[in-house]
Amino acid sequence: MAEYGIICIKEEKNMSLLDISRENVTRVLSLSTQELAGLSFECSCGKKHSVDIKKIIIEKGAINKVPEVAVDFKKGKLFLVADKNTYSVCGKHVDELLKEDGFNLKTFVFNTPHQLSPDASTLGRLLIEIELGTSLIIAVGSGVINDMCRYLAYKLGIPFIIVGTAPSMDGYASVVTPTIVDGIKATLGGIYPYAIIGDIDILKDAPMEMLYAGFGDILGKLNALADWDLARQLHGEEYCEICASFVKNALTKCIDNIDGIRNREDEAIKYLMEALVIAGVSMGMFGNSRPASGAEHHFAHYWDEDAIARGEEHPLHGNSVGVGTVVAAEQYKLIKDRLPVKVNVPEPEEVTALLKRLGAWYNPADLGISRELFKRSILHSKDSRPKFTSSHFAGEIGALDEIADKLADKFYEEIVK
Repeated sequence: MAEYGIICIKEEKNMSLLDISRENVTRVLSLSTQELAGLSFECSCGKKHSVDIKKIIIEKGAINKVPEVAVDFKKGKLFLVADKNTYSVCGKHVDELLKEDGFNLKTFVFNTPHQLSPDASTLGRLLIEIELGTSLIIAVGSGVINDMCRYLAYKLGIPFIIVGTAPSMDGYASVVTPTIVDGIKATLGGIYPYAIIGDIDILKDAPMEMLYAGFGDILGKLNALADWDLARQLHGEEYCEICASFVKNALTKCIDNIDGIRNREDEAIKYLMEALVIAGVSMGMFGNSRPASGAEHHFAHYWDEDAIARGEEHPLHGNSVGVGTVVAAEQYKLIKDRLPVKVNVPEPEEVTALLKRLGAWYNPADLGISRELFKRSILHSKDSRPKFTSSHFAGEIGALDEIADKLADKFYEEIVK
C-alpha cells in the first residue's frame, strides 16, 4: 500500500477526507469486505465513520474459524442459538467444533412447528435459556435468529457472533433490531456483531427463495439511493458520498453476477453476501438506514405489517423489497417529469427484467398482496416513516391517488382478465 493509502486511513483516527487526495478516497472504497472490520475515519461528510466489528470472514470453509474468532472468550460461557433448520445445516458442526476445542458451551435450538417470529415470545425464551455469566452469544441463522440474538446481546451488554446460513437480508451488520411488539413492527436498539462469519459452501446451498430475497434486498438500493439523493437536493438532507458509493459498488457487483447467483456459483454468492454486509455497514457508518432503504422498504414494511396484524405469515422481507423496488421505480416514472431536480432513478423495465432473469417475484399480486392492500400501501406506507422518499414528494404534489389507481391497474390487470 502507498504511504497515504488504506492503512493510513485506518490507523490515523483523526485524518479528514477533506485532506485526502481523490486517489486515496478511491482506496477507501476499494477496501475488501474483510478490511472494513475495525475501519474508522473522519469523513468529508462531517461524520466520523466507525465499524465496530472485529472480524468479517466470508469465504469457503469459514465455519471452521469459529473457535479461532471466539478464542478471547474461551474462559467464559458461550450461548449458541439456532433453529431446527440452521442447526442441521451448520449449527451442530459449530457446536462440535467449540466443544472439541474446550469451550464451555450451552446450545439452544428453537423447534417450533411454525415460522420463528421476531417477537417478545422469542426474546423471552432466549432470556430463559441464557445462563448467568454468559460472555458471548453465537447466533447460527439469518433473519430472525440474527435479530433476536443482536437484541439479547444489546440488552445484556455482551457481544455476539453471527454465523450466517443464507445470503437473504442486509441485517447481518445492522445496529438496529426489527421486532414485533404488541402486534406492531417496531425498530429497537442493537449493536454491531463482534464478528460475521459466512461460509460460502453453506450460503450457496440456502433455499432459492432466500437467494431471491437477498438479491431483492440489494436491488432495493437502486431506489434507496435515488430517494436519498432526492432528499439531499430538495431538503438539504445529510448525505455521504463514501457511504453511498460503498452501496453502489456492492450493488453493481451483484447485478453483474446475477446469472452466477441463479446458478449458485461461489464467487457470485460471495458478492451477494458481501453486498448484504456492506449495506449494513454503510447504515451503521452513517448512523441511520438512509444508504440502503427508501420507498421500496416502506412498501415492504407496510405489506409485512398488514400480514402481522392479521396473524398471517408474510413473504421473506427481501422478496417484498424486490417487488417494492419495481413499484417504486414505476412511481418515479409517473412523477419524473414533475421532479424539480435531476435524480438518477431506476427504470422499472430494467428492475423487472433483473428479477425475471433471476427467477424472483416482481409483481405484488404474486406475493399474495391484494389489490386493495396494494392501493393502501401507495397512499399510506410513507406515513409511519418520516424519511423523505418519492412517495412523500408524490404526496406533496397531490399525485398519490392517481398513482395508486394507475399502478393497481397495471399490476392487477392480468388478474382482472
